[in-house]
Amino acid sequence: MTTTQQSITAAKLAEHVGGRLLGDGSVRIERCRSLGSAGPREVSFVSNIKYLKQLASTQAGCVVIGNEVQPEKIARGGLPPLTLIQIADPYFAFRQIMVLLHGFRRHEPVGIATQATVAASAQVGRNVNIHAGAVVGERVRIGDNTTIYQNVSIMNDAVIGEDCILYPGAVVYDRCVLGKRVILQAGAVIGCDGYGFATHQGVHHKIPQIGNVVLEDDVEVGANTVIERAAMESTAVGKGTKLGNLVVIGHNCKIGEHNLLVSQVGMAGSSNTGQYVVLAGQVGVSGHISIGNQVTAAAQAGITEDVADKQIIGGSPAIAWRTARKAYTLIEHLPEFAKRLRELEALAEKVKASLPDTDKTKQ
Repeated sequence: MTTTQQSITAAKLAEHVGGRLLGDGSVRIERCRSLGSAGPREVSFVSNIKYLKQLASTQAGCVVIGNEVQPEKIARGGLPPLTLIQIADPYFAFRQIMVLLHGFRRHEPVGIATQATVAASAQVGRNVNIHAGAVVGERVRIGDNTTIYQNVSIMNDAVIGEDCILYPGAVVYDRCVLGKRVILQAGAVIGCDGYGFATHQGVHHKIPQIGNVVLEDDVEVGANTVIERAAMESTAVGKGTKLGNLVVIGHNCKIGEHNLLVSQVGMAGSSNTGQYVVLAGQVGVSGHISIGNQVTAAAQAGITEDVADKQIIGGSPAIAWRTARKAYTLIEHLPEFAKRLRELEALAEKVKASLPDTDKTKQ
């Protein structure tokens, strides 16, 4: 990451993000830091209400807060008053400040390293950097301004778009297609064989996976994430979608645009999602499932049935999140309920024993 050599006033930061400045705008800021460790020349933010209490003790020179925060109620206990930037979306505003102060990782212009292996038939665009140990196969096409780090493997007939970044150890299998500005973090695997076997007379026979993977523009794939190639057509990830680390996407899946799939999500083959879907950590999706637009699945949800648009779900098997929360609240009380049930059963037996035998009375 880069950092600015010159500090910037809080007033300039507020102007940059379009926020409302509260306090001393002349405070000079050099870098971003977490609220608990920030110092007088550092800026931080609060976007989650559970961290509001830290505003009482933070040493930050400036803090970005949401419009719901009431600055006059921040008790500083003798500490100097805070300089604040108030805005509707403090998290995004802080992101803008981070970009301004620190920028993104810079990629050294190494050109094509002598230790890289690039097939003669490959088409390499302008300003492409290919680091040592990378292997580029036959008839591969690489767009302008793309960076390929050490030990990346790009197999025959793959297409890599403009302004892509492939970090060390990433693998792009044959005939897979990456759009513009795609990022593959270290160890990502695009286009390995899908899990396809036909069992015949007790033997599992491999089914050729003759499709590919297509990643549209602005997709990011986390470290050690695997996207399997389709059996016959394309496994596809829509533009703007971000996949975390250790995600597995089965063959023939269709992931919609602008999805967020957090670490350790697993999607079995031939499932699909709509737009703006959020799958939290360790969500599992069964095969041949359809998930609608703007669905949110809580961590560790097990999705075994189709999900309609705009649902918030959780639990395994996944159900409406409000219902799931009530169910999980009851779980911790189950031992107590079981004990009370046993006591009631014992009491019922005592009451039953104390009653006259109606059959004998009739005789």
